[in-house]
This record gives sequence, structure tokens and C-alpha cells, in this order.
Amino acid sequence: MKSFSFTLLLFSVVLLAQAQTNPRISYRENFFGNHVYLANGQKVKAAEIEKLMSTFPEDAYLFSKANQKMVMGESLRWGTWVMATGSLVYLFSGEINQQRALIVGGLTLGAITLSTISVSMKRNGKKETSHAIESFNYKVSRGFGYEPSLKIKISPLAMGLSLNF
Repeated sequence: MKSFSFTLLLFSVVLLAQAQTNPRISYRENFFGNHVYLANGQKVKAAEIEKLMSTFPEDAYLFSKANQKMVMGESLRWGTWVMATGSLVYLFSGEINQQRALIVGGLTLGAITLSTISVSMKRNGKKETSHAIESFNYKVSRGFGYEPSLKIKISPLAMGLSLNF
């Protein structure tokens, strides 16, 4: 009975030690509404978060794709602002006539359409990034991903339990 309780104690210590090696990942939004990632309270980049999440490949993949979507949405949003501003500069840079007004109207309509798409891309990217981080933190706190096994070993000279990690 003592060896079983010792084996159980060893099993729990190893699981806790492995769970402690993976930091808790969190995020907050900065002034511009972009995610700032934190690992154990330290500010880190998205590439480092992907490396930290590599113990759970499916979460790392989801985070990578969601982060790409979020960055693409933000880049597209800035592009639409440049496009709308450029069209207004073009309108007022010379004589205002019907041709200039039509060009500016078309560019502004395109910018509004792309802006709507970019906002939804960024929102979905944020949501998926949050989900990947929450899933990773849940698995780390529960000790998932590690598959310990308890096997009975029998040899001609001895018999016993083997705890493998």
C-alpha cells in the first residue's frame, strides 16, 4: 500500500511540475484596440506566444491563424483610411468637376466596403485568438497533453508497477 501511495504522490508531483513549466497566457487591449499578450505578466510578442503554445499544436495552430486574420483585418482597415483620405485629397487638389467627384465617390464607396470587411475580420480574429488562449490555459491548468501510464511489469526475477510519462 505504501508503494502505491508513493507512486500516486510521484505521479501528482510530476504532473504539477510539468504544468508549472507552461506559463499562463493572458492578453489585454491597448489604446488602439489591439491585443497585447502577456506570459506570466511579462509582455511578449505573438511569435513567442506561438512557441509557448507549441506543447498543444492544435491551440498553437488556431492561435496562429486567428492572429493572422486579426493582423490582416487591421492592415486592411489602415489601407481603407489611406484610400479614403487619398480620394479626398484628390478631390480638393484641383478643380472640382463631375469626373473627380465620380472617382472620389467610387473610391470612398470601395473604402467603406473594405472597412466593413476589415472590422469583421479583426473582430473574428480577436474572438478566435481569445478562444485559443483560453483553451491553452485550461489544458495547462488541468495537465492535459501529458499521457502518463501505469503498467504492470513482470520479469522472471521481479514483478512491479511502472509509471511512465
